Amino acid sequence: MTKLLQRWVIAQPIAAEPCETDWVAGASMIIRREVLETAGLMDEGYFMYYEEMDFCLQAKRSGWPCWYVPESRVVHFVGQSSGVTDPNRKLKRMPSYVFESRRRYFLKNHGWLYAVLADAAWASTHLVWQVRRVIQRKPNCDPPKLFSDFLLNSVLLKGGQV
Repeated sequence: MTKLLQRWVIAQPIAAEPCETDWVAGASMIIRREVLETAGLMDEGYFMYYEEMDFCLQAKRSGWPCWYVPESRVVHFVGQSSGVTDPNRKLKRMPSYVFESRRRYFLKNHGWLYAVLADAAWASTHLVWQVRRVIQRKPNCDPPKLFSDFLLNSVLLKGGQV
């Protein structure tokens, strides 16, 4: 299944050589002033998460490529400021701003219908994963109430305003 969907994999393998990419983490961005002058600044409507994806897309739409450069070095403690990825903490619910940022990104950049389809795709594949997880007796590593929190923050229930 991975080969079939390879085109849409978000977390691509780490490249050994510099390569063009759709986006890079904000913690490791180096941005030319000219990019900011043509693409604009980062959208302050995001609290946290998706703002760098949004910015890279705005830059691309303004004619600027985004490159991953493996020679650069950044120490990024992923999710530590929010506590989302801390392996030593008990799993807790995802903060609502994660879902709000996701909804904002899809609505702003792709429109209402695309956002609805993205929500439907996430929800349906999550349910399929849960069934597979039970059949294969895999542990549930999801944050508590992930599915219900996702639905409550979906485009259909929260609305289509950016």
